[in-house]
Amino acid sequence: MKARTAFAAILVGVLAVLSVLVVRPFLDYVLAAMLLAFVLRPAQRRLAPEIGARLSAFALVTLTVLLFVGPVGLFVRVVLSDVDDLPTSVSELPTYRSVERIVERSLGVQIGAQFDQVLGSFTSALAQRSSGLASAGVHFTLGILLLLFLLYYLLKDADTLVRWAKRVTPLPRNVQDDLYAEAEEAAWAVLKGHVLVATVQGFVSGLGLIALGVPNAMFWTVVLMFLAMIPIVGVSPVLGGATVYLVVNGRILAAALLVVYGMTVVAVTDDYLRALVIDKESSLHSGVILLGVFGAAYFLGAIGIFVGPIILALFKETVEVFVEYYDLT
Repeated sequence: MKARTAFAAILVGVLAVLSVLVVRPFLDYVLAAMLLAFVLRPAQRRLAPEIGARLSAFALVTLTVLLFVGPVGLFVRVVLSDVDDLPTSVSELPTYRSVERIVERSLGVQIGAQFDQVLGSFTSALAQRSSGLASAGVHFTLGILLLLFLLYYLLKDADTLVRWAKRVTPLPRNVQDDLYAEAEEAAWAVLKGHVLVATVQGFVSGLGLIALGVPNAMFWTVVLMFLAMIPIVGVSPVLGGATVYLVVNGRILAAALLVVYGMTVVAVTDDYLRALVIDKESSLHSGVILLGVFGAAYFLGAIGIFVGPIILALFKETVEVFVEYYDLT
């Protein structure tokens, strides 16, 4: 009996390692599919009794493509297409001439040749990596297709998957029920208090850039949404850079308006949403969120910004459930 148990454990361990190796190249897309399925699950529960599990899952995947995957894919395509349009000389950069004249008058230093050399080296390196960009594009396309297929089946067969997980998990059913309930509550708390607040704050900040005519305002709005998810950093770097840009271009009034807008509308939006959502529903400390964002982004890439805090929140809730039921204190 012991030999058979040991053989079964070794077999399961080997297959688990092989499964991880199979999933690892597309782990970020798998996690993104799981996250989207979790967010769309309440809608699936409402639609499935009316139109069926398959049709409701297909409708939600189509909606996801229209609202999320399509715009993201278009954004990535635009960014990649702009690589060929990068300036090859520093003199092509906006506002460069005025900055160059100021430096030369103040310090008597010629900066054009040095910057031309640095920028030329940078664009040459990008050109040499064109094959890498093409490979990344193929990987991105395959990953998106995988994400959509997984999202469809996760929505359609979610109940079957949960029943299987509960059946094979060697824990009492009441402990499992509490674990799933706490995990769902913790995940929603992080999504609302971390992702929702950052998205709204970044969008509101971007409206200020658009209204004041800052170049590439739509691109910077997306950047603001991601930066807002990072505690301590927030939207300040982009808003501060935009303010400096406006000052350098002689638009002093616009720069002042952006500063006032950031200190009033953006700050009030952030404080109000955090008081409404985070303080009531999430007990995850900002330091833990910061650790989750940085650590998971380093390990998983961009998707880690979203799932990192959720993983730490799930760990916290799991420890609390185990302590309660097994009296570990």
